[in-house]
Formats: sequence, structure tokens, C-alpha cells
Amino acid sequence: MKTMPAVVCTLVMMTFLHLTPPVIAQGLEIGSRLEPFMDHFLIDEMDNTALRLHRPVPANLVLHNQPGYLPLYNGMSVIHDGPVYLLYYSAANRLGVLESHNGRDWFRPAVGLLTGNTPDTNLVKTTTSDLMIPEDEPLPEVFLDTRPGIPANQRYKAFTLDERGSTKVHCWVSGNGKIWEKYQDDPIIETRLYGAFDGFESLFWSSSENCYVLYIRYYLRGKTTEEGRRSIARMTSPDFKTWSQPRPMTFGDDGLTPPEHHYQNQTSPYFRAPHIYVALSSRFMQGRSAFDAEPERVRQLKLARASQQVEDWLTSDISETVVMTTRGGTHYDRAFMEGFVRPGLGDENWTTRSNYALRGIVPTGPGEMSLYVSRHNALPSVHIRRYTLRLDGIGSVHASYQAGRMVTRPVTFTGTRLVINYSTSAAGSIRVGLLNRDGLPIAGFETNRCMPLIGDHLKQVVRWQDTADLSSVQGQPIRLVFEMQDADLYSLQFTP
Repeated sequence: MKTMPAVVCTLVMMTFLHLTPPVIAQGLEIGSRLEPFMDHFLIDEMDNTALRLHRPVPANLVLHNQPGYLPLYNGMSVIHDGPVYLLYYSAANRLGVLESHNGRDWFRPAVGLLTGNTPDTNLVKTTTSDLMIPEDEPLPEVFLDTRPGIPANQRYKAFTLDERGSTKVHCWVSGNGKIWEKYQDDPIIETRLYGAFDGFESLFWSSSENCYVLYIRYYLRGKTTEEGRRSIARMTSPDFKTWSQPRPMTFGDDGLTPPEHHYQNQTSPYFRAPHIYVALSSRFMQGRSAFDAEPERVRQLKLARASQQVEDWLTSDISETVVMTTRGGTHYDRAFMEGFVRPGLGDENWTTRSNYALRGIVPTGPGEMSLYVSRHNALPSVHIRRYTLRLDGIGSVHASYQAGRMVTRPVTFTGTRLVINYSTSAAGSIRVGLLNRDGLPIAGFETNRCMPLIGDHLKQVVRWQDTADLSSVQGQPIRLVFEMQDADLYSLQFTP
């Protein structure tokens, strides 16, 4: 059993306050960056409008069990590296990799590591053609290091663990994500934080914070077992060598203790707005079963699994993917408490630890982005499925047929045009107006002068009767007013 030192215990028991981003007289500086509506950052007032979560649409099957191959356990992460996509998964607790050139169609690359008589030639290996870990130890976690100037042979990094009294994290590096060598003999991280690294972790270079950011799982102990939670802590490093102590994350209005277990956080920068980190977190409902009153359905799953001992565990909990966001620091915005990827139809989706998203949301076509989810955990039918959304389509400011209004906080921007990603019904529309620091309409940019925005567009320039040019208010603090009817606003951006 790991022990928690007093300093960490004190840290874990602290109450962290969620502070709203400061709205200074000059306005929030958003420059020309894309701002999707996944959180409350830009929103000041909402009248008959609300943030809405949009659930991804099931697409093609990416990987499933095949005769002769090592059995699939679960998926881990998807990395988009220029023209190449890599998907990492557990093949009987060996790290396998799939490759794609579009994120939709996948194949097994010939890495060259053979295991017995199986055709699994896509298992990652070391430069000495060995496995990175013994077959009974936790799988490596793989990340793409996008820090400027990183050596070509260290662009990919992976973690392996050594637990002997404390958790020691060892690092591996690779130029292609398939063949690896040790980064150094000594561990890069060592911690006694209770339950640390007991789950899929998330590491990336943050261009907005100018440091490495690492989100890890740990266990937040309560007075009783029911009060304890699997939770998330954050570490940072300026150079990948010196790391901060773990700092617990807080969750929406719930503070330090989230209302549910977070089995794995899967946090990474959103590829179109890397200053926003999106967590495809696994909400784990411990002790909650969908089968309590239906023994016949449980019996059928037992037959599929052919193990009473495993079956008791199989139907004892329920899981699904939820969305959280953070802009750095130690707080997750919980704009959406609903399930993002629900278990859905089929008893097999209601088994414990199913519906876990792989880390990474990636572009997979014009106007489309994809995420990937492990389904049917611990059953012969276990598989990884791709899901799709429109660009920036995780959330939106939504107005029903009863028209509504949304006003932003004061912002300053760089650019001459306002571009929005939106959709309306045939009867719906959006109009945009500008207000000055005193909340008064800016002449020429009133909502009644805005040309109605009707249709469905990923990138539409907002126009007023006389102009679309915003040069006259560039650099000044302004508020944006959106008058909406039966419409969704997904993102906005000021552009040249």
C-alpha cells in the first residue's frame, strides 16, 4: 500500500477556488485565435439561450478481435502527426499500433516484432527488438512532443512505470512512434501520491503555457470508501527534467471532489484552438449496475465470457465518456454534465469500464473531426469504433425557436473580419451586434443592421449593411451580442 506524505495529504485536502477569468477594463485579449463554445470563458449574459452538448455520431469499426491475432483489450490514444495517424492499443497487454493516412481507414504497419505464432507484426519494440515492458506490467503511454526544436529522434515519448515503494516514471523516446530507446536510466518522475499513474495519463507540450503539462490519475481518499474518488492531478515542467509536485484539479462548481470517479482523463489540446484542453474523461459509476433486476441478461453475458468470477465483476459498474475543458491551471470547466458517449443500445455496452474514449480528437475530412471509443469491454466482441462531429462541434450556444440572446464579456481582438461557425433551421437566423465598454451599441454595427445569417456554415464572415470591416474597433474593448432563433453558434474568430 502506498503512503501519502503530509505535504501531499495537505495539498489534496485543500479547497481550491474556481476564479472567473478577470475581465479588465481593456477586455479579454483573444487576438485572432479561434474561440469554440465549449466552456463559459467568453459568455457574460444568456437570455433564452444555453450551452448545448452535441453527441458524436457512430462511424466505422476501427479494430476488433480477429482469429489468430492477440486479443484486443482496449484502445489508448490516437496521434495525428502530419500525414500520418497512429492509434495505440493493448494487444493482450502488449502495445500495438495501427496506422492511417486519413484517420478513417486503418492498417497494421510492419514494425517487425513477432510474438510466438501470431501475425501481430505491429507491436512496438525497442532498438534491440525487445518489448518495452514485461508482459505483466502496465503498458507504455505514448505522446507526440511538439515542443519547438525537439530532436527528431525524440519527437515521440512514452512512459513506463516502476512501483517499489513509490511510483517511478521512466521515459522512452522514438522518431516514428514504433521503435523505441531509453531516454535515460533514472526515472524522470518519482512520487508517493496515493494512486498516482494508475490509469491512462496525458502529456503534451503546451504552446499557450510554454511548458510540458501532465495530467495523472490519483486517488482522493475520503472518510469512507464511498466518499473516495479516482481523480486527476496536474504536473508541469519547463524542460522535461524538473517537474512540479502534483496539484489536484477541481471540477466545475463541485470543487476538489468530483461527483463521480474519473477513471482516465484523456486530456489534450484541441487541435484548432490549442489554448483549450479537452478531456474525454471516463465517468466511472462505481457499484451501479444496469442488470440488477434482469438475471437472464446477466446469464447471457456470463455465457459469452464463460467465467462466473469475471462475470460478477463485469456487470458491477457502468462507464461512459464525458467532456471537460480547461485553459491551464488546476480547474476543469464542467459546462456539460451529460454523457458525451453514452453506453447506448446493447447489453454489451453496459459492462464495466466500457465506452472509454482514446486520447485525441483529430481532423478526418472536410468539416469533420473524429474521436475513438473502446466498446464491449472484456467480452469477445470488444472493439474500437470511430465517432464523428462537425468541426468545433462539441458544444454550442443554442437558441430554440423562441428567440434568445447571448452577450460576451468585453474582448479585444486582432483582425478586420468576424468569422463564425454556425447552423440554423430553415426558419432560424443569427444577427450580431457590437457594444462599447459602456454597453451601448456601436454605430454601424447594431444588430438591426447585421445581414441575417441563415444556413449551415463552418466559416462565414459577418456583414453589416455597409461593411464587414472591423478595423475601426480593432484593439478596443467591445462586447458581441448574438440575437438567435432556432440556431447554434459553435465558434467565432477574428481574422485578417
